[in-house]
Amino acid sequence: MHKDDVYKLGMFVATKQRQPWIRGINDCCTLGMEWHDTRFGTETLKQIYGKYNNLKSAIRVAKKINLSQWFIDNGYTQIHDEKVIDGDIVMVRHNRFFFSAYLVLMNQAWGIQDDAKGLSRHQLDTMLEHTIWRI
Repeated sequence: MHKDDVYKLGMFVATKQRQPWIRGINDCCTLGMEWHDTRFGTETLKQIYGKYNNLKSAIRVAKKINLSQWFIDNGYTQIHDEKVIDGDIVMVRHNRFFFSAYLVLMNQAWGIQDDAKGLSRHQLDTMLEHTIWRI
């Protein structure tokens, strides 16, 4: 990732750090798309933003989206060597319904957990089943 994009990612993470978790607005699913839109000036988040507000509606929306295809359609490649770099999006499977998006910055995975008051840092080596996507 170019140094200007690393700076943009750092600023994005900084602005998200104190934004509370709100299902369908600012959550583990919207984070990756919002970063993509911020970086590239696109509007992919519109396909899920505000379209779910409880667990049942979130599951319904999740079933409609093929995340692997979304990444491919938006120019990402799945990385298999497990060596992440700044700007990678790590998708972690937490349960059978959802993946959570984490943004890699400074060797940390940044994500938002349910009911959190903002983003939190996570060690990459402790991640559950996951995929790494890079553009």
